[in-house]
Amino acid sequence: MRWWSVANFVSNAGTWMQLTVQNLLVLQITGSAAATGLSMSVQAAPALLMSLVGGAAVDRWPRKLTAAVSQALLGAVAFTTAVLVACGGLNLTVLMALAAVTGVIATVDGPACALLGNDLVPPEDVPSAIGVGSLVHSAGRLAGAALGGVTVAFLGTPAAYAATACPSSSSPPSSRSCGPRTGRCGRPRPRGAGAGPRARARTRWPT
Repeated sequence: MRWWSVANFVSNAGTWMQLTVQNLLVLQITGSAAATGLSMSVQAAPALLMSLVGGAAVDRWPRKLTAAVSQALLGAVAFTTAVLVACGGLNLTVLMALAAVTGVIATVDGPACALLGNDLVPPEDVPSAIGVGSLVHSAGRLAGAALGGVTVAFLGTPAAYAATACPSSSSPPSSRSCGPRTGRCGRPRPRGAGAGPRARARTRWPT
């Protein structure tokens, strides 16, 4: 759970850094607040229109694989944008298309990364995991937006996109998950294991 929290924080920070830099780039290219607002709307529209589809996809697909693929796709979008910025190949139409693609990927990435944390704890700890996930998401959103503005101001837009181009998978290194049968992470403990001498003495093993 600790590894998932750290990875999810970095992931959220990178995503919000990417979204912030994208909107700042629209403002820089067009000089229009209206165009910047349109970019933000295009980013948010998939979450409004396709949230149910994204949630259904996450229910059907393996969550670790889904989170890893969505993170890789977000990184690919950031890397592509960094190359286009460096080569001078960006315009408003391309930026809007990239914003829409980012929003579509986020409709799957968000629930996949959030629900992955619930699979890593016993059922009785799921409410706490939800609270930790919400805290991590908010902290990553705050840190990502701040880092995006600071990076653009001091290093430029290409450097900001390059910084978000390395996706961090939200999957922790351990592949163990908790199931309703065991109620614990990993393999179920044999009967009497870890119990005191009296408890083991009362355990009747089949002959």
